[in-house]
Amino acid sequence: MEKLTVTDFFCGAGGFSEGFRQMGFEIVQGYDNWKPAVDTYNHNLKTNATVKNILDFSESIDEILTLPDTDVIVGSPPCVSFSSSNKSGQADKSMGLKLTECFLRIVAVKKHQKDSILKAWFMENVVNSKKYLNSKYTFEQLNLSDWARQNNKKPNDVAIKLDTNSEIINSVDYGSFQARKRVISGEIISKERMILPLKTHSNSSQNNDLPKYKTIGKMKSNFPNPFDSKSDLIIKDPQFDIEIHQNKLTGNTFRKIQVIKVLIL
Repeated sequence: MEKLTVTDFFCGAGGFSEGFRQMGFEIVQGYDNWKPAVDTYNHNLKTNATVKNILDFSESIDEILTLPDTDVIVGSPPCVSFSSSNKSGQADKSMGLKLTECFLRIVAVKKHQKDSILKAWFMENVVNSKKYLNSKYTFEQLNLSDWARQNNKKPNDVAIKLDTNSEIINSVDYGSFQARKRVISGEIISKERMILPLKTHSNSSQNNDLPKYKTIGKMKSNFPNPFDSKSDLIIKDPQFDIEIHQNKLTGNTFRKIQVIKVLIL
């Protein structure tokens, strides 16, 4: 069986793509406008991602049509504009909205084009972003009026629906060692809606049938003291199915701390 394929926009170092890779998807391409991130992405995912300003797709249909057709499209538009930590949530939202709508424009073309193979799309952002996005986007709102007419659609037809296809999830409910809420938007095309996976962990007072939330204390207990002498002890990663000998673990951070202490004293 062939693997389902993925394209990742605002790919960064590859966190979104890595999750799909671990689940058996083939990562075809990533796009980001920061070269260090793209270099890291290519190293991590063994791909040939390119430096690209996503806003290049905001005006040119031809640019979008040159993108690879994949089964899945994912994207994490920059959250800085929407983050509550940026000027207490009062930062200018215009660039964040423009980047997000550019991503949705790409999705709309790939979803509605003739002989589309797109099976699903997903977008991730901070919770605060939800209240600044439209519940629905027409082709006209995504600057696709002419393209819509050429593809037997009306400019005021709904191209992307967000209101019923967006949910706030907490990473700790899915086995993460960190409680971090994010809004996930997306759609399984054949179902015309987003489907959330069942939670895998819970607060014991909420659901005794699921394992308890993982804690930072539990994570730390899996690692040796960084100041211990090296040994052949095998350390098991608390999150992934990875084992490594203790003498292969690096501790540059702790060595720097030791140097700082000496300088202070």
